[in-house]
Amino acid sequence: MDSVVVNLNIDEDTPEFTNKDNVGQVEILRNNRVMITLSKNGLIGFAQELLRLAHNDFTNGYHIHVDPSEKGYVSQTMGFFSMPNSAELIISCGDFGPIDSYLKE
Repeated sequence: MDSVVVNLNIDEDTPEFTNKDNVGQVEILRNNRVMITLSKNGLIGFAQELLRLAHNDFTNGYHIHVDPSEKGYVSQTMGFFSMPNSAELIISCGDFGPIDSYLKE
């Protein structure tokens, strides 16, 4: 398996997906379900950006919008190109306590 090195600092040395095959789609399903489907490079790009967000920009309430691409506006945010028929995805930072504090006995 190939390894991926994540540079937590965005700079000129950050590799790009030259084939633009880092693609994903966000779908709103029934019963309050959301499905995010990503190509292999889309998964890698998204994971890299999530790690960078946690390392560099994490502030409670900070958020990023991932808009669907359209002709004349190709959106590559959070490491992947969002398909034209995708729902908008908002990634938000939030300070939460441990999960046990939210679960009822």
